[in-house]
Amino acid sequence: MSLISQGLAKDLIKFDDEQKYITYVHQKKKRNFEKPEEQVQAETFLKLILIYGYDPKRLRLFVPVTMGSTVKEADIIVYNDDQCLSPHIVVECKKQEISELEFTQAVEQAFSYAVAEGAKYVWVTSGIKDQYYQVPTERPKERIAITDIPQYGVDKLARYKYAKGGGSSNGQKLFELEIVAEDELTRRFKQAHQSLWGGGELNPSSAFDELDKLIFCKIWDEKKPRKKGSPYDFQLFSISENEEENAAKRKKR
Repeated sequence: MSLISQGLAKDLIKFDDEQKYITYVHQKKKRNFEKPEEQVQAETFLKLILIYGYDPKRLRLFVPVTMGSTVKEADIIVYNDDQCLSPHIVVECKKQEISELEFTQAVEQAFSYAVAEGAKYVWVTSGIKDQYYQVPTERPKERIAITDIPQYGVDKLARYKYAKGGGSSNGQKLFELEIVAEDELTRRFKQAHQSLWGGGELNPSSAFDELDKLIFCKIWDEKKPRKKGSPYDFQLFSISENEEENAAKRKKR
């Protein structure tokens, strides 16, 4: 069952008769679902509840954030409390067909919201591309890349997100690789190629060659025999306390 179907069944969302507008039931927010960005936002909202375990009453949508003399809007903020006074995660959602530059700008924007609101984590997503960050408690407030946002009740994140057969680490649920439809795979290949191309920093044919190498490594890693619960090698690992050891392990992978 899709996330949208689950959300409807659990009365988290509802649609009008024409399926044009989506209403977030607990948040009492109505949006135009025909916009690509709104579709990504709906899926992300439901992931936070159905996969990451957060209570819908601790999620606020389209939250005003004061930035100097201007007021902007954060797509989703997850809070630590029922009164929604203690921000925990700032989430920024963009449409799937976003450029690399636009995605980078979204990361900057979301991180600035998190600093302004006092949130600890940032998640930027286009539905096919995700980046996660932790906000330091002390200055300088520089981004720390992490493997995922914490699920509800988790204090210490796992060092990786994907493992054979799933499982858990430090209380954080790990994910098995997903089988995706051909059109979804094509969109992800396009996004990867765009990232490698870098808006002209690498010529398209060279970027395609690099993409071939990544696909080869991905397939090779999936075919490697490993025990249930063992992490896949071809993914982001967070930095360990011993960075020298971490670099050696990364080189081996």
